[in-house]
Amino acid sequence: MFGAESSISVEGEGDGDGFTRLWRATDPRSPEVAAGVFSVNTGRSFGTIEKPMAVAQPQKFYVAVRQSGDADYSRTDYVDMARLKSAELADDEFLTYEGKVMTREKINAQRTCPKT
Repeated sequence: MFGAESSISVEGEGDGDGFTRLWRATDPRSPEVAAGVFSVNTGRSFGTIEKPMAVAQPQKFYVAVRQSGDADYSRTDYVDMARLKSAELADDEFLTYEGKVMTREKINAQRTCPKT
C-alpha cells in the first residue's frame, strides 16, 4: 500500500501528533506516483481520496509519504509555496520543495532506501 497526506502543524493535540490532516490519498495510479512523484489535492495521482481537502491549500504545509510492502518507507517534507519558483521543466525534470530543478537520476541518487 502506498499513501500520501498533506498536513499542517497546529497548536495542541491536533490529530494526536500535533498535526491536522487536510488531505489523504492512497492507491497510486502509476509507477511514478508509487515512487513518490505526485500532485497534492487532486484525483489525478491516486485512485482513492480518503480525505478530500475541505479548505484552501495553505502556503506552508507538510507532505508525508508512507509506503509499505517488502520494505516500509516513510518521509515527511515541509513545503513553503512562497519559496517555490516557477520553472519550465524538461522531460524527467522535477521541482523540489526548495524550488530546485532536479532530474530523476539526481533525486534517486539521494535515496536512502533500497533501490528496486
